[in-house]
Amino acid sequence: MSEHFLALLPADPHAPLPETADALRDTLADMLNTTEARVKNYGKLQFIDCGQNSRAVHCPTCKAEIPMPTWQGWMDQDWHGTEGFHLHRHTAPCCDTDVTLDALTYDAPQGFAHWFVSARLTQTQTLTNTQFHDLEKTAGIALKPILQHY
Repeated sequence: MSEHFLALLPADPHAPLPETADALRDTLADMLNTTEARVKNYGKLQFIDCGQNSRAVHCPTCKAEIPMPTWQGWMDQDWHGTEGFHLHRHTAPCCDTDVTLDALTYDAPQGFAHWFVSARLTQTQTLTNTQFHDLEKTAGIALKPILQHY
């Protein structure tokens, strides 16, 4: 059985969990008419993936696809166990641009954060732009939506 979630993480990967996190969770749950919503605080930088929605990773400068073994190697280099991820600079093989993992263009949005808020979706649920902006107002910071499919 497939499961779908909408995860909201801060646009700034280093943003701390806001005091409004519980209100953000509750507002998201109300908007999506679900009781299955949560706040997850890792306390360290983590990769927030999109599950089966993931397709490719691209260079933000020249738009070339980053080979998966290269990206996986960078992920391994940037992982520091109990400290979480460190976003080191890497040289893109396509155009020699210095990039960090969070600056790459993910073909289905993914990101890095210390925390996120998520809610279960039905396959047909979406948020309007107005609702998304209302969620950002509740959070007090810019947010990044990740549609997850597991």
